This record gives sequence, structure tokens and C-alpha cells, in this order.
Amino acid sequence: MKKIFGLVVIALGIFLEVLWLGFCFGSIIIGILLLIFAPRILFFPFTFFLIIGLTIIKGKGFSKSEQYRRYSYNSTYTNSQVDIDKYYEILESSKTDEMAVVKKNYRRLIKEYHYDSLASQNLSPEMLKLAEEKTQNLNEAYSAIKESRKESS
Repeated sequence: MKKIFGLVVIALGIFLEVLWLGFCFGSIIIGILLLIFAPRILFFPFTFFLIIGLTIIKGKGFSKSEQYRRYSYNSTYTNSQVDIDKYYEILESSKTDEMAVVKKNYRRLIKEYHYDSLASQNLSPEMLKLAEEKTQNLNEAYSAIKESRKESS
């Protein structure tokens, strides 16, 4: 029954769209100007009733918060307990340390392993590659810890 009612609403939208286009293009100049400068106005009845019809058929609405939750679920940083512990270990910190201490450790380690500071020492390409990976891990760990502390406060 929901599908039939949803399809009826979509059909009503198509019917109203045809009437609306006929009205707008009754005066060709207005229709062409709307088509060029404001096509959303021309196709509003169809899109409006299409969304309502699909919502009726699907049974739930389309919300931006649902899309945001889906996006944030797939974010790069996972907030599981094991990962956060690993990030603290990478930064040679503990969960009880204040953010200033974590930041100090991060800066010290970045200075120690940063590519630019090691490139001037004429190290082998393998060592420079390892330093680059370590720097990426440090950046990821620091960002994840900052995010987790921001969420918890």
C-alpha cells in the first residue's frame, strides 16, 4: 500500500511539473529566462513530490544527520580503546598525561624523526623511508589523541 501511495505522489509531481512548465513557457521569454538562470525553480514540483514519494515508499526520511553519522563512522581515526592505547604508546605517553605533555612528546619525536632533520645527515634512503613512516605514524597518533580528547570533553 505504501508503494502505491508513493507512486501516486510521484505521478502527481509529474502532472504538476507538466502544468508548471506549460505555465512558465506560456510566455516563452519567462520560460527561457528561468531555464537559463533558475532551472531549480522550473523543476521544483517534480523534485519536491519525488522526494516525498520516495520517502513514503522507503518509510523513513533523508536526513543530513544520518549522512553525517555514516561519514563519521568511516573516518580515518577509530576511537576503539586498543587503537587509542597504541597511539599513546607511539607518542611515549600515557592516558593520564595532560595534553601539554602529549604535545611535548609529539614535538620531541617529530624533531627526532622528521625527514628534513635526517636528510641533512646523509643517511641511506631506507633509513629516510623509515623516518618518513615514523613521522606519519606520529602525526596520525597525535591527531587521533586530540580528536578523542575533544570528544570526551
